[in-house]
Amino acid sequence: MRRVKIVGAGQLGSRHLQALKAVATPLDITVIDPSADSLRVAEERYNAVASDTPHQISFSSEFEKTGDTDVAIVATSSNVRFAALQRLVDASPVKNLVLEKLLFNRKDEYTAAAELLKAGNVNTWVNCPMRMMPVYEHIRSIVGGSRLSYRVTGSQFGLVTNAIHYIDHAVHLTGENAFTLDTSALDNAPIPSKRAGFLELNGTLRATFANGSQCEVTCYPDGDAPVIVEIFNEKHRFIVRESERKLWYSSHATSWAWEEQEAQIPFQSQLTTEVVNRLLATNECGLTPYVSSVETHLSLLDPLAVVVRTHADERNQYPFT
Repeated sequence: MRRVKIVGAGQLGSRHLQALKAVATPLDITVIDPSADSLRVAEERYNAVASDTPHQISFSSEFEKTGDTDVAIVATSSNVRFAALQRLVDASPVKNLVLEKLLFNRKDEYTAAAELLKAGNVNTWVNCPMRMMPVYEHIRSIVGGSRLSYRVTGSQFGLVTNAIHYIDHAVHLTGENAFTLDTSALDNAPIPSKRAGFLELNGTLRATFANGSQCEVTCYPDGDAPVIVEIFNEKHRFIVRESERKLWYSSHATSWAWEEQEAQIPFQSQLTTEVVNRLLATNECGLTPYVSSVETHLSLLDPLAVVVRTHADERNQYPFT
């Protein structure tokens, strides 16, 4: 059997776990979390999903020494992710690793993690799954590599925790890794995150890329405006409303007449099934490689650390999750 470990059995971790039920290859699954309550909920969610594949599963509050781990997913909060990563690789060699985002709370942990992963020869990706969603890959097939305007607007969706997704996707579309971040249109003060002990921001972030592309993400502090993604250049315009699974498209070729299309946006549980299937078969997947994601993370987080410096715990340079 192929060995899979999930570290962190909270909301995201339990969804990753459910996805493993649909993997056709028999798995030896271990779920690790210090919270007995989180493990109990994760087990309930796992048992609620049907499967014809004879997986084996165990739940533990501790890391135990094992043989090689074929795939590991670390879905803890960002403030404990590096420590969890250290304990994971100490317990067994790991072939393929998926890390949740935002990655870590301290800048030195990004470098230390890179060294740890290189030493262990661990293939590592970061879970920014817009790169794998059919609707966004369809858009990339039309405008990928061009100079783009990318705009996201909505109410109370968590600006920082979601900006990494949109900026990463802009990196993927444009092929441009480097960008500068303008924080001048942010609201004056951070707000408490939905997760205790972390901060969030409202207002607008603007990322400008070397080829002139821009990614602008706006989160309103009030209201219930749905999240809308707009991607356009001089020849094509796309509007995506993920909540409705709808895409609207217009182009110069049709005199800018709007066409409504279905937007294929898989759930996280479906995406994780695909990721694990591909990793087991090829040791590759469509998520963001770690090195590229670190560059994007730090280009986003370093300017934000300046914004929240007087409000943050000094132990956490990047108090976001």
